[in-house]
Amino acid sequence: KEVEQQNLDQKTVICEIIEAIDYAELTTFTAWDNRTQEILALQAKWKTIGFAPQKMNVKIFERFRRACDDFFAKKTEFFKSLKDGMTDNLEKKRQLCERAEALKDSTDWKATADELIKLQKEWKAVGPVVKKHSDAIWKRFVAACDYFFERRNAATSSQRSVEQENLKLKRAVIEKIKAIDPTLPAGEQTKQLQALAQEWNSIGFVPFKEKDK
Repeated sequence: KEVEQQNLDQKTVICEIIEAIDYAELTTFTAWDNRTQEILALQAKWKTIGFAPQKMNVKIFERFRRACDDFFAKKTEFFKSLKDGMTDNLEKKRQLCERAEALKDSTDWKATADELIKLQKEWKAVGPVVKKHSDAIWKRFVAACDYFFERRNAATSSQRSVEQENLKLKRAVIEKIKAIDPTLPAGEQTKQLQALAQEWNSIGFVPFKEKDK
């Protein structure tokens, strides 16, 4: 009887440990997996403990089974809700991909860059997706963003080259104006100046920082 009472005490402690689980703290895969390992260890421990007193043996087992069943039911519920949430997240990320892909060919560099940066922030705010889709959906989104920014950088680089060339041309016009012969008749000087003004106006933009100068 003493041994059976000791067995009952040990089994009661196991039940109390499982019943005391704070499910509000189990919010991640890792937390649930860690706790599951503990439950499995307690189940293994239970099997090594002998019978409890006859009048309590069935009751303590039912209490133990109920606590375990409750744990695994809550775990199943958590993973189901997480899976449902991940499905929603996948759809949200697909929509972000479609929006990014619709913008990737735009040449409105500033507005489109701002919009894509906004989409990238939205992406970060969306939760995780099922692992088997995670890499593919991320690569799709990044590909659309990278495509636009690579085009923008190439265009901007090309534009900078053009602006530098324009700067050289406009400096040459200035030198031509300075070189107008002051001894020529006023009408001839004006004619040359007007021609150079037209040449100036036909040249495109220079680098912004050189514009006023």
